[in-house]
Amino acid sequence: MAIFSKQGRERSAATEQSVEGESVPQLKYPKPKVLFLDLPESASTVLRAKGFNVSVGSIGRPYKVAKSSGYQALIGEGDTPNHTEQDIVVIDLSYGDPASSPQGEKHRPAGEPDLWGKCDKGFIDPRVRTAFTLQHPFDRIHSAGGVFVLFADRKTGIEIQIARSSDNNIYDERPCMRDVWAILSEVADMEVRDDHGTEMQSVKTDSPLVRLLAEFLAGGHFTCTLNGGYRSDGNWETLAVSKFGDPVAVARCRAGHGSVIVLPQIQDKTRFLSELFTTVLPETAPHLFPHIERGKWTHRPEYELPRILEIKAKQREVEKKAKQDIRLLDEELAREREANGWVHTLLIGTDAELVDAVKKALSVLGFAKVIDVDAERDREGKSRREDLQIADQSPTLIVDIKGIGGFPSDEDAFQADKHAAIRMREQGRTDIIGLSIINHQRYLPPLDRENAMPFRKELIDASEERSLGLMTAWDLYRCVTNFQRLAWKSEHVRPLFYKKGRISVVPGHYQFIGKVAKVWTDKFGVVLEQGELKRGELIAVEFPVTFEEARADSLRVRDQAVDSASIGDPVGVPWDAEALKVREGLRVFRVSSP
Repeated sequence: MAIFSKQGRERSAATEQSVEGESVPQLKYPKPKVLFLDLPESASTVLRAKGFNVSVGSIGRPYKVAKSSGYQALIGEGDTPNHTEQDIVVIDLSYGDPASSPQGEKHRPAGEPDLWGKCDKGFIDPRVRTAFTLQHPFDRIHSAGGVFVLFADRKTGIEIQIARSSDNNIYDERPCMRDVWAILSEVADMEVRDDHGTEMQSVKTDSPLVRLLAEFLAGGHFTCTLNGGYRSDGNWETLAVSKFGDPVAVARCRAGHGSVIVLPQIQDKTRFLSELFTTVLPETAPHLFPHIERGKWTHRPEYELPRILEIKAKQREVEKKAKQDIRLLDEELAREREANGWVHTLLIGTDAELVDAVKKALSVLGFAKVIDVDAERDREGKSRREDLQIADQSPTLIVDIKGIGGFPSDEDAFQADKHAAIRMREQGRTDIIGLSIINHQRYLPPLDRENAMPFRKELIDASEERSLGLMTAWDLYRCVTNFQRLAWKSEHVRPLFYKKGRISVVPGHYQFIGKVAKVWTDKFGVVLEQGELKRGELIAVEFPVTFEEARADSLRVRDQAVDSASIGDPVGVPWDAEALKVREGLRVFRVSSP
């Protein structure tokens, strides 16, 4: 829903500029990244002085409205710099005295959904809008091991609606059962009960967090009690209670799985946070404080061992050389994509770009006389016909090429045949046949397409009667890539394009011998259906994309070593365990010697 705005201006210690007459604190610890929202300015000043990377912002402020039973749109948004990349977030939920008026204007025009608050309490809390915006990124930070510290305050109890407006009246209302506590899913379902007082005491435990909190409870106050509820992978821990034993401070600290600490309104938040960041959090969430690892300062240059410094210098040289090599390889990659990106166009292209890619593919496969008929007829000012002609030999191939989103229709498949008939009449020849190359289902990855039967059986039967060849762009892609990988010879591939019906991409020097019947780690079994296989001959296995060739250095029939196997023999053939994994049902071929 587009009713929630986001993204405040970015302000961080790392980018803070010096001011005349003032010294800017040096950033010693880039990690953790810390975000303070609605905290006293002194808190961020002290932490920055200690070298922490602190950004500051606000989740907004409630504002006064005329008390009534009506509704007003929530106006205002938070200022939460770089909130998506923080490691620790500290938020003060107290709202104190509302502002006299809202900041900004209504967020959505009349007639579009917006957030509306009831005016019966005399003020509106726009922080709900900010909570909607921040919940997802804050949940992600938490699940990645981030820490959230919240200074609690009672809920406002303002009734919120999602509604449209017209002439200052709202309609199409839907209740919105959220408030500012929805800023993090971990506390969104927390039971927050109105209560207040100043008498608080810490629970009896050796927890460092509890010991620290005990020092700061005096002088503070609470405006609500807390019940975190049950969590399947860890309950909430009570840190402090009121004089009646109700929790006023709770925590759920799970180190690398995320931690949440909910506290009452401490009087000296600045000193508490300073102690929290320097003594407690490095112990409870050490993964966020890499600089506090025991003895890590010994690795600074001024303390490091001389030999270590020499090794590090060599490391820097290696890194520099590696970056140069990577840059050169990136340039080589770019050149390769520019030169041969047309291979992928076979799978995604249509119209002229697909025709150009097919023409290049045919050239790679060894066809010498591939004529761009469209270009010729465009120059002559004539209407277009077929896309390409292959005039290397008799018969001439009339090639029609299409890229489509679905399956080929009769018209798609037989267009080449129609153009071939026209050419025969014009030239008084009969040695002209058609070839249709269809890039079907081109919006899908090729292995997700219907490749076994992209053409209806009736189309295939009719194409065989008319001596028309049918090929998919995926077939052509496989033919080209395997031709290049395995150094197939052109004379083994070119004859495929003169066949009729659905054209297979199996080259002429491959003879089918059977299908994989059983698989072991380093061999597979095949029952010979055709021909014979001799020890030392080259074989090829057809995978969904590639053909993989290997030498049959040994053969076993019925667990006996043999020099050759014949039709009907269940023969075991060695297969490299590190090569592509063979599966039952894959076709196996004997590769003829040149």
